[in-house]
Amino acid sequence: MKPLPAPHVPGKTEFERFDNAMRQVLTVSKEELLKREAREKSKPEVKRPKKS
Repeated sequence: MKPLPAPHVPGKTEFERFDNAMRQVLTVSKEELLKREAREKSKPEVKRPKKS
């Protein structure tokens, strides 16, 4: 099985390309963030018993 080719990332220098690639990976859209927050708020909290 061959690995997929690297995606095209814009940038003139190696650092610029790295910076742009990291931004693409780590950036989350506002809509996705709001969906995640809504899901977390709707979940009931799980309380763990205290150890004594």
